[in-house]
Amino acid sequence: MIIPKNLYYTKNHLWLRKIGLCDFCIGITDFAQKEIGEIDLIELNVDEKRLLESASWGVIYGTNATFSLVAPCEFEITTLNTFLNTHPSQVNLDPYNFWLVSISAKIYTQELLTHEEYLKLIL
Repeated sequence: MIIPKNLYYTKNHLWLRKIGLCDFCIGITDFAQKEIGEIDLIELNVDEKRLLESASWGVIYGTNATFSLVAPCEFEITTLNTFLNTHPSQVNLDPYNFWLVSISAKIYTQELLTHEEYLKLIL
C-alpha cells in the first residue's frame, strides 16, 4: 500500500497536498480506492463553492463500495479536476496524482494526520 510521506491525511481517507500558503489539492488515498474497487463515477456536489467542515461534497461510486466525500475543514473550492468526469478510473491507477479538487482553506496542518498517523489508522 502506498502512503506518501509528503502529504497530509484525514480519518476518512482523503489526502491533502499543500500547493500554496492556504491552498491544497484533495484526493482519496490508495487505501480508499482499493476499498471502493474500480471507480465508475465521481459525482461532485459543488453547487456551493464554500463548504463547512463535515459537509458532504460528493460521492465516488465503485464496483465494491460507494464512498462519501466529507469536508475535513471549512474550505472554498477553487478548481475541479474535470478530467476525472470522463476518466474516473484513473484514480485507481494513481490515486496520489489524480486529485479531485483544489481548495483554499485556513487549516492548521497539525489538525490533519501525518504519514505515520495515517498508517496506524489503517493497519
